[in-house]
Amino acid sequence: MLTIYLIRHGEVHNPKGIIYGHLPGYGLSHKGREQLVQAAGLLEEQGPFQALYVSPLQRAQESAQILGEHLGLGLSTEPLIVETGVGGYQGQLFSALPRPYMTEEATVPGIECAASIRRRFLSWVRAMLERHAGGQLIAVSHRDPIAVSLLYWMGMGLDELPEFPLEPGGVYQVRLETADRAAQVEALG
Repeated sequence: MLTIYLIRHGEVHNPKGIIYGHLPGYGLSHKGREQLVQAAGLLEEQGPFQALYVSPLQRAQESAQILGEHLGLGLSTEPLIVETGVGGYQGQLFSALPRPYMTEEATVPGIECAASIRRRFLSWVRAMLERHAGGQLIAVSHRDPIAVSLLYWMGMGLDELPEFPLEPGGVYQVRLETADRAAQVEALG
């Protein structure tokens, strides 16, 4: 059994409403930093933790630094838990995204599909099950990769994605026996 605490990065400073995807230069807002301090408070009650993994993108790195400072953990950057690839939509306004923007298979040109996100995220989970069996770890990632994985573990379809409750700084506890089956999924905050 492995327990993973999945944390969505905090609110991003993005006054123009740009699709930032993998673009550099999009860090946390003041509110985003506060959200991560609150998440750290929730996590303090759950420890100890073996590791803190984080997406390579700035907003996730800044979020993980806050958690690491509060919990006394170093950061391990993990490319497999990075944000959804949105290709040519980066730099455009959010209103430019097609609806629905994400599909199960690659049917929306330039946007990574849910199956691809799930494959890479679950690949990382399989490695963590071997490396940290019986332990607890934290992963700071992004809304879509976390939500796509949680929906899978909860036996829910992708049609639930738009309304899935995962606010910036949100924390989900996932207890796993295998990468393909969650024993328990619980929202902590």
